[in-house]
Amino acid sequence: MPRLWIQWILRGITLSLAGFLGYVLMQQIQSNHPLPVLTAPVFETTDAGLEGFVYRQTEEGLVQWEVEAQKAESHESEQHVLLKQVQVRLFNKEGQEQEMQLEAEEGTINTANGNFDLQSQEELIAIELANGYTIFTPHVHWVDAEQTISTDRPVTIHGHGLIITGIGLIAELKTEQLGVLDDVHVRITS
Repeated sequence: MPRLWIQWILRGITLSLAGFLGYVLMQQIQSNHPLPVLTAPVFETTDAGLEGFVYRQTEEGLVQWEVEAQKAESHESEQHVLLKQVQVRLFNKEGQEQEMQLEAEEGTINTANGNFDLQSQEELIAIELANGYTIFTPHVHWVDAEQTISTDRPVTIHGHGLIITGIGLIAELKTEQLGVLDDVHVRITS
């Protein structure tokens, strides 16, 4: 009987030592290689891609403008959507006739405030206005709250027997006024 007790005691000591060694080993592994800590929920860092994206701004049920893109990518935690092969159409106050339309290779739209930036590398963006003028530039910035388009890049404006070139542009859609900001040249054509 005493021999049986000794065996039980030795097994208990062996198991206790094995448990203690396992605990020490795990502590050492964790201190040398801590587990990564996630700071943001997984859903907020997921990217989304769409084909055939359309974004419309409405006022009192009437479409004021729409942005259409062949492809769009968004980052869930941001309010910007990256766009590829973009078309933009601005409508009159009744939401029926187009006041302006343009196409660009790429851009971004801020879904919180409706502002967007568009650019093209291969060909200039052609901004076709309902009043008969067409503006050519590689970059366009739209501020929705002010209803303005602008750029700080070179611009060329064609229409009504005029060709206007310069650097920079601001156009107010509400007042239908536009101005070239710097290095302005006007040529009359027939």
